[in-house]
Amino acid sequence: MRTQLIVDTSAFRSNLQTIRSLLTPRTKLLAVVKADAYGHGATVLSSIAMQEGVDYLGVATVDEAIELREAGISVPILILTEPTDLSSLPGILYYNLSLTVYSEMFIRSLSKAVETFHKPVKIHVKVDTGMSRVGVAPEEAIPFMDLLKAQPLFHVEGMFTHLATADSEEDSFTLQQLQRFNELKNALSKSEKISLFHVANSAATIRFPEAHYDMVRVGIALYKNVLTFKTRVLFVRDIPSGTSVGYSRTFIADKPLRLAVLSVGYADGYSRLLTNKGEVLLHGKRCPIIGNVCMDMTMVKLPEGLIVSPGDTATLIGTQSGETITAQDVAALTQTIDYEVMCSIGKRVPRVYV
Repeated sequence: MRTQLIVDTSAFRSNLQTIRSLLTPRTKLLAVVKADAYGHGATVLSSIAMQEGVDYLGVATVDEAIELREAGISVPILILTEPTDLSSLPGILYYNLSLTVYSEMFIRSLSKAVETFHKPVKIHVKVDTGMSRVGVAPEEAIPFMDLLKAQPLFHVEGMFTHLATADSEEDSFTLQQLQRFNELKNALSKSEKISLFHVANSAATIRFPEAHYDMVRVGIALYKNVLTFKTRVLFVRDIPSGTSVGYSRTFIADKPLRLAVLSVGYADGYSRLLTNKGEVLLHGKRCPIIGNVCMDMTMVKLPEGLIVSPGDTATLIGTQSGETITAQDVAALTQTIDYEVMCSIGKRVPRVYV
Protein backbone atom coordinates (compact mmCIF):
# COMPACT_ATOMS: atom_id res chain seq x y z
CA MET A 1 0.00 0.00 0.00
CA ARG A 2 1.28 3.47 -0.86
CA THR A 3 -0.14 5.03 2.30
CA GLN A 4 -2.06 3.51 5.20
CA LEU A 5 -3.54 4.22 8.58
CA ILE A 6 -2.81 1.43 11.05
CA VAL A 7 -5.31 1.19 13.91
CA ASP A 8 -4.20 -0.59 17.07
CA THR A 9 -7.37 -2.25 18.35
CA SER A 10 -5.63 -3.40 21.53
CA ALA A 11 -4.82 0.22 22.40
CA PHE A 12 -8.44 1.16 21.76
CA ARG A 13 -9.66 -1.62 24.08
CA SER A 14 -7.15 -0.55 26.71
CA ASN A 15 -8.35 3.05 26.54
CA LEU A 16 -11.95 1.90 26.98
CA GLN A 17 -10.98 -0.16 29.99
CA THR A 18 -9.02 2.71 31.51
CA ILE A 19 -12.00 5.06 31.21
CA ARG A 20 -14.31 2.42 32.65
CA SER A 21 -12.00 2.07 35.67
CA LEU A 22 -12.64 5.73 36.50
CA LEU A 23 -16.40 5.22 36.76
CA THR A 24 -18.65 3.78 39.41
CA PRO A 25 -20.66 0.71 38.39
CA ARG A 26 -23.82 2.83 38.06
CA THR A 27 -22.28 5.32 35.63
CA LYS A 28 -22.81 4.45 31.98
CA LEU A 29 -20.22 5.00 29.26
CA LEU A 30 -21.07 6.56 25.91
CA ALA A 31 -18.30 6.16 23.33
CA VAL A 32 -18.27 8.99 20.80
CA VAL A 33 -17.71 7.53 17.34
CA LYS A 34 -18.81 10.45 15.18
CA ALA A 35 -16.76 11.52 12.15
CA ASP A 36 -15.97 7.87 11.39
CA ALA A 37 -14.64 7.41 14.94
CA TYR A 38 -12.38 10.44 14.54
CA GLY A 39 -11.04 8.98 11.31
CA HIS A 40 -10.26 5.54 12.73
CA GLY A 41 -13.23 3.65 11.25
CA ALA A 42 -16.55 3.81 13.07
CA THR A 43 -18.00 0.40 12.22
CA VAL A 44 -14.95 -1.57 13.33
CA LEU A 45 -14.31 0.40 16.51
CA SER A 46 -18.01 0.52 17.42
CA SER A 47 -18.09 -3.26 17.19
CA ILE A 48 -15.11 -3.45 19.55
CA ALA A 49 -16.73 -0.93 21.89
CA MET A 50 -19.88 -3.07 21.93
CA GLN A 51 -17.77 -6.13 22.79
CA GLU A 52 -16.22 -4.13 25.64
CA GLY A 53 -19.67 -3.39 27.04
CA VAL A 54 -20.17 0.31 26.30
CA ASP A 55 -23.68 1.45 27.10
CA TYR A 56 -24.20 3.98 24.30
CA LEU A 57 -22.55 5.23 21.15
CA GLY A 58 -22.63 8.88 20.13
CA VAL A 59 -22.75 10.14 16.54
CA ALA A 60 -23.34 13.49 14.87
CA THR A 61 -25.82 12.56 12.16
CA VAL A 62 -28.60 10.14 11.39
CA ASP A 63 -26.61 8.74 8.47
CA GLU A 64 -23.71 7.91 10.79
CA ALA A 65 -26.10 6.06 13.09
CA ILE A 66 -27.74 4.13 10.26
CA GLU A 67 -24.32 3.02 8.99
CA LEU A 68 -23.64 1.48 12.40
CA ARG A 69 -27.03 -0.22 12.57
CA GLU A 70 -26.52 -1.66 9.07
CA ALA A 71 -23.16 -3.01 10.28
CA GLY A 72 -24.90 -4.91 13.07
CA ILE A 73 -24.28 -2.52 15.96
CA SER A 74 -27.16 -3.02 18.39
CA VAL A 75 -26.27 -0.87 21.43
CA PRO A 76 -28.23 2.37 21.97
CA ILE A 77 -27.09 5.21 19.72
CA LEU A 78 -27.54 8.89 20.53
CA ILE A 79 -27.52 11.44 17.72
CA LEU A 80 -25.78 14.34 19.44
CA THR A 81 -27.23 17.16 17.35
CA GLU A 82 -30.79 18.00 16.41
CA PRO A 83 -31.52 17.08 12.77
CA THR A 84 -31.94 20.01 10.40
CA ASP A 85 -35.20 18.55 9.06
CA LEU A 86 -37.55 15.64 9.60
CA SER A 87 -36.84 13.72 6.40
CA SER A 88 -34.72 11.34 8.46
CA LEU A 89 -37.46 10.55 10.99
CA PRO A 90 -38.41 7.18 9.44
CA GLY A 91 -34.79 6.07 9.83
CA ILE A 92 -34.66 7.32 13.43
CA LEU A 93 -37.74 5.32 14.33
CA TYR A 94 -36.92 2.22 12.28
CA TYR A 95 -33.40 1.91 13.67
CA ASN A 96 -34.45 2.76 17.24
CA LEU A 97 -32.17 5.79 17.62
CA SER A 98 -32.16 8.38 20.39
CA LEU A 99 -32.58 11.94 19.26
CA THR A 100 -31.21 15.20 20.69
CA VAL A 101 -33.62 18.14 20.77
CA TYR A 102 -33.29 21.75 21.89
CA SER A 103 -35.56 23.96 19.78
CA GLU A 104 -39.29 24.51 20.26
CA MET A 105 -39.94 24.83 16.54
CA PHE A 106 -38.35 21.45 15.88
CA ILE A 107 -40.26 19.59 18.59
CA ARG A 108 -43.58 21.02 17.39
CA SER A 109 -42.82 19.68 13.92
CA LEU A 110 -41.58 16.43 15.41
CA SER A 111 -44.78 15.93 17.40
CA LYS A 112 -46.87 16.11 14.24
CA ALA A 113 -44.54 13.78 12.38
CA VAL A 114 -44.46 11.01 15.01
CA GLU A 115 -48.25 10.94 15.12
CA THR A 116 -48.15 9.80 11.49
CA PHE A 117 -46.06 6.80 12.45
CA HIS A 118 -47.77 6.11 15.81
CA LYS A 119 -44.38 5.19 17.26
CA PRO A 120 -42.61 6.77 20.25
CA VAL A 121 -39.32 8.58 19.78
CA LYS A 122 -36.55 8.61 22.39
CA ILE A 123 -35.31 12.07 23.28
CA HIS A 124 -32.36 13.67 25.06
CA VAL A 125 -32.72 17.37 25.84
CA LYS A 126 -29.60 19.45 25.36
CA VAL A 127 -29.13 22.41 27.69
CA ASP A 128 -26.74 25.28 27.00
CA THR A 129 -24.94 26.09 30.25
CA GLY A 130 -22.16 28.14 28.67
CA MET A 131 -20.98 26.69 25.36
CA SER A 132 -23.17 29.19 23.48
CA ARG A 133 -23.56 26.82 20.59
CA VAL A 134 -26.86 24.90 20.71
CA GLY A 135 -29.17 23.98 23.56
CA VAL A 136 -32.09 25.16 25.64
CA ALA A 137 -31.25 27.97 28.05
CA PRO A 138 -31.43 26.65 31.65
CA GLU A 139 -34.17 29.12 32.55
CA GLU A 140 -36.26 27.86 29.62
CA ALA A 141 -35.65 24.15 30.20
CA ILE A 142 -38.61 23.49 32.51
CA PRO A 143 -41.20 25.07 30.16
CA PHE A 144 -39.49 23.16 27.34
CA MET A 145 -39.95 19.93 29.32
CA ASP A 146 -43.63 20.75 29.74
CA LEU A 147 -43.98 20.89 25.96
CA LEU A 148 -42.33 17.50 25.67
CA LYS A 149 -44.51 15.95 28.38
CA ALA A 150 -47.59 17.05 26.49
CA GLN A 151 -46.66 14.69 23.66
CA PRO A 152 -47.52 11.07 24.52
CA LEU A 153 -45.15 9.71 21.86
CA PHE A 154 -42.11 11.53 23.27
CA HIS A 155 -40.01 9.48 25.66
CA VAL A 156 -37.49 11.77 27.37
CA GLU A 157 -34.70 9.46 28.49
CA GLY A 158 -31.92 12.00 28.97
CA MET A 159 -30.81 15.57 29.58
CA PHE A 160 -27.28 16.83 28.99
CA THR A 161 -24.97 19.76 28.50
CA HIS A 162 -21.50 20.20 27.03
CA LEU A 163 -18.49 21.67 28.81
CA ALA A 164 -16.46 24.36 27.07
CA THR A 165 -13.22 24.38 29.08
CA ALA A 166 -12.92 21.05 30.90
CA ASP A 167 -9.44 20.56 29.40
CA SER A 168 -8.24 23.95 30.64
CA GLU A 169 -6.08 24.46 33.71
CA GLU A 170 -8.56 27.12 34.84
CA ASP A 171 -11.52 25.32 36.42
CA SER A 172 -13.80 28.21 37.29
CA PHE A 173 -15.93 28.19 34.14
CA THR A 174 -16.38 24.42 34.23
CA LEU A 175 -17.51 24.63 37.84
CA GLN A 176 -19.91 27.41 36.85
CA GLN A 177 -21.41 25.23 34.13
CA LEU A 178 -21.78 22.32 36.56
CA GLN A 179 -23.53 24.59 39.04
CA ARG A 180 -26.00 25.72 36.38
CA PHE A 181 -26.71 22.14 35.40
CA ASN A 182 -27.12 21.04 39.03
CA GLU A 183 -29.55 23.87 39.74
CA LEU A 184 -31.67 22.81 36.77
CA LYS A 185 -31.48 19.13 37.70
CA ASN A 186 -32.61 19.91 41.26
CA ALA A 187 -35.41 22.14 40.01
CA LEU A 188 -36.91 19.47 37.81
CA SER A 189 -39.91 17.70 39.24
CA LYS A 190 -39.37 14.15 40.48
CA SER A 191 -42.13 13.16 38.11
CA GLU A 192 -39.93 13.90 35.09
CA LYS A 193 -38.38 10.41 35.33
CA ILE A 194 -35.28 11.33 33.34
CA SER A 195 -32.99 8.34 33.69
CA LEU A 196 -29.81 9.77 32.16
CA PHE A 197 -28.24 13.07 33.14
CA HIS A 198 -24.89 13.42 31.40
CA VAL A 199 -22.29 16.16 31.17
CA ALA A 200 -18.69 14.90 31.14
CA ASN A 201 -16.60 14.80 27.98
CA SER A 202 -13.17 13.11 27.95
CA ALA A 203 -11.40 15.79 29.97
CA ALA A 204 -14.18 16.08 32.55
CA THR A 205 -14.39 12.30 32.90
CA ILE A 206 -10.75 12.31 33.93
CA ARG A 207 -10.61 15.58 35.89
CA PHE A 208 -14.09 16.08 37.40
CA PRO A 209 -15.61 12.97 39.01
CA GLU A 210 -18.50 15.15 40.20
CA ALA A 211 -19.46 15.58 36.53
CA HIS A 212 -19.99 11.86 35.91
CA TYR A 213 -23.71 11.84 36.81
CA ASP A 214 -25.51 8.90 35.15
CA MET A 215 -23.32 8.71 32.04
CA VAL A 216 -20.13 10.15 30.55
CA ARG A 217 -19.51 10.89 26.87
CA VAL A 218 -15.92 10.04 25.97
CA GLY A 219 -14.35 10.76 22.59
CA ILE A 220 -10.74 11.81 22.19
CA ALA A 221 -9.49 9.86 25.22
CA LEU A 222 -10.48 6.62 23.49
CA TYR A 223 -8.19 7.30 20.54
CA LYS A 224 -4.94 8.09 22.37
CA ASN A 225 -2.00 6.21 20.78
CA VAL A 226 -4.35 4.17 18.60
CA LEU A 227 -3.29 5.20 15.09
CA THR A 228 -0.10 5.10 13.06
CA PHE A 229 -0.04 7.03 9.77
CA LYS A 230 2.51 5.63 7.30
CA THR A 231 3.53 6.05 3.70
CA ARG A 232 6.16 4.78 1.25
CA VAL A 233 9.19 6.35 -0.39
CA LEU A 234 8.54 6.85 -4.10
CA PHE A 235 11.90 8.17 -5.25
CA VAL A 236 15.29 9.26 -3.92
CA ARG A 237 17.47 11.86 -5.62
CA ASP A 238 20.45 14.14 -5.10
CA ILE A 239 20.18 17.85 -5.88
CA PRO A 240 22.95 20.47 -6.08
CA SER A 241 23.16 23.72 -4.17
CA GLY A 242 20.77 26.37 -5.45
CA THR A 243 18.12 23.89 -6.60
CA SER A 244 14.51 24.71 -5.73
CA VAL A 245 12.10 22.04 -4.53
CA GLY A 246 8.38 21.85 -5.27
CA TYR A 247 5.64 24.28 -6.19
CA SER A 248 6.33 28.02 -5.78
CA ARG A 249 10.02 27.31 -5.01
CA THR A 250 9.48 27.75 -1.27
CA PHE A 251 12.65 25.78 -0.53
CA ILE A 252 16.03 26.35 -2.18
CA ALA A 253 18.94 24.12 -1.19
CA ASP A 254 21.85 26.07 0.32
CA LYS A 255 24.14 23.08 -0.27
CA PRO A 256 23.98 19.73 -2.06
CA LEU A 257 21.53 17.33 -0.44
CA ARG A 258 19.66 14.09 -0.89
CA LEU A 259 15.87 14.11 -0.76
CA ALA A 260 13.16 11.47 -0.71
CA VAL A 261 9.78 11.85 -2.35
CA LEU A 262 6.97 10.32 -0.27
CA SER A 263 3.69 8.94 -1.60
CA VAL A 264 1.44 11.13 0.54
CA GLY A 265 -0.07 14.59 0.22
CA TYR A 266 -2.89 16.86 1.24
CA ALA A 267 -5.41 14.73 -0.69
CA ASP A 268 -4.65 12.04 1.90
CA GLY A 269 -5.20 14.52 4.72
CA TYR A 270 -1.52 15.34 5.24
CA SER A 271 -1.77 19.07 5.76
CA ARG A 272 -0.16 21.53 3.36
CA LEU A 273 0.54 23.66 6.43
CA LEU A 274 3.39 21.23 7.20
CA THR A 275 5.30 22.75 4.28
CA ASN A 276 8.92 23.44 5.30
CA LYS A 277 8.25 22.73 8.99
CA GLY A 278 6.94 19.19 9.46
CA GLU A 279 9.02 16.07 9.97
CA VAL A 280 8.68 12.37 9.16
CA LEU A 281 10.54 9.33 10.46
CA LEU A 282 12.69 7.21 8.16
CA HIS A 283 14.64 4.36 9.72
CA GLY A 284 14.07 6.10 13.07
CA LYS A 285 15.61 9.39 11.91
CA ARG A 286 13.75 12.69 11.75
CA CYS A 287 13.63 14.06 8.22
CA PRO A 288 12.34 17.61 7.64
CA ILE A 289 9.78 18.37 4.96
CA ILE A 290 11.17 20.61 2.23
CA GLY A 291 9.07 22.46 -0.30
CA ASN A 292 5.30 22.60 -0.48
CA VAL A 293 3.34 19.50 0.47
CA CYS A 294 1.68 18.49 -2.82
CA MET A 295 -1.66 16.82 -3.45
CA ASP A 296 -0.14 13.32 -3.68
CA MET A 297 3.53 13.74 -2.81
CA THR A 298 5.75 15.25 -0.13
CA MET A 299 9.51 15.81 -0.25
CA VAL A 300 11.82 15.39 2.74
CA LYS A 301 15.50 16.09 3.30
CA LEU A 302 17.57 13.05 4.25
CA PRO A 303 20.29 13.32 6.92
CA GLU A 304 23.82 12.72 5.70
CA GLY A 305 24.68 9.04 5.72
CA LEU A 306 21.10 7.78 5.98
CA ILE A 307 20.48 5.11 3.35
CA VAL A 308 16.92 5.26 2.03
CA SER A 309 15.46 3.40 -0.94
CA PRO A 310 12.13 3.49 -2.83
CA GLY A 311 9.59 1.36 -0.99
CA ASP A 312 10.93 2.16 2.48
CA THR A 313 8.34 3.07 5.11
CA ALA A 314 8.05 6.63 6.39
CA THR A 315 6.07 7.24 9.59
CA LEU A 316 4.05 10.46 9.59
CA ILE A 317 2.31 9.90 12.94
CA GLY A 318 3.47 7.16 15.27
CA THR A 319 6.64 5.55 16.58
CA GLN A 320 9.57 4.20 14.59
CA SER A 321 12.78 2.85 16.17
CA GLY A 322 12.15 4.70 19.43
CA GLU A 323 11.33 8.07 17.86
CA THR A 324 7.74 9.36 17.98
CA ILE A 325 5.66 11.95 16.15
CA THR A 326 2.22 12.41 17.70
CA ALA A 327 -0.99 13.87 16.34
CA GLN A 328 -0.48 16.63 18.90
CA ASP A 329 2.93 17.38 17.39
CA VAL A 330 1.38 17.73 13.94
CA ALA A 331 -1.46 19.83 15.37
CA ALA A 332 0.99 22.24 17.00
CA LEU A 333 2.78 22.79 13.68
CA THR A 334 -0.48 23.40 11.82
CA GLN A 335 -2.04 25.56 14.55
CA THR A 336 -4.98 23.26 15.15
CA ILE A 337 -5.92 20.41 17.49
CA ASP A 338 -5.31 16.68 17.34
CA TYR A 339 -9.03 16.07 16.67
CA GLU A 340 -8.74 17.82 13.31
CA VAL A 341 -5.49 16.07 12.41
CA MET A 342 -7.07 12.63 12.92
CA CYS A 343 -10.40 13.48 11.28
CA SER A 344 -8.64 14.94 8.23
CA ILE A 345 -6.92 11.71 7.18
CA GLY A 346 -8.74 10.97 3.94
CA LYS A 347 -10.96 8.11 2.90
CA ARG A 348 -8.54 7.03 0.20
CA VAL A 349 -6.08 6.05 2.93
CA PRO A 350 -6.84 2.38 3.77
CA ARG A 351 -7.47 1.58 7.44
CA VAL A 352 -5.58 -1.52 8.56
CA TYR A 353 -6.65 -3.04 11.90
CA VAL A 354 -4.07 -4.86 13.98
